[in-house]
Amino acid sequence: MVNNSDSSIEDVDDKTSFFLVLCKTRKKIDKYFKINKIRNKQIIDIRKILDEEKININNKESMAYFKILIWNKINMAKEKGKDIYYIPNFYNNDIEIEKLLFLKDSFCQEEIDFNLLLFFQEFIGTRWFEDVMSNMEHFTHSQILKDY
Repeated sequence: MVNNSDSSIEDVDDKTSFFLVLCKTRKKIDKYFKINKIRNKQIIDIRKILDEEKININNKESMAYFKILIWNKINMAKEKGKDIYYIPNFYNNDIEIEKLLFLKDSFCQEEIDFNLLLFFQEFIGTRWFEDVMSNMEHFTHSQILKDY
């Protein structure tokens, strides 16, 4: 009995958090990681993965492979107790905040925090900023950074 409670305490300490990162410039998020000494992380940069894997977004088979790839990255991060930093592809005009909030239901169980990391300067005056601000209740924690 005692051993079971000890292992559950360890699980709580290794709790994975999911961060929806609203940042158009990868250099800023890398600088954020360096300054804040964030090490135990899995970065899922959608644009970078699309480019590296040469995913054709108009091809159903290619997109199915892409979704499985993302799903596997997220599951491996959860298994290893790493925080997940998800950077959407802001160059896709079809993406909307509602689709990103769907990630909470798809990837995050109740025990995983669904957080927001917003780089303010990149989104001020855009529909993204307004949409995020009107959906703040969906996030467990939020951090809005003015300058980085």
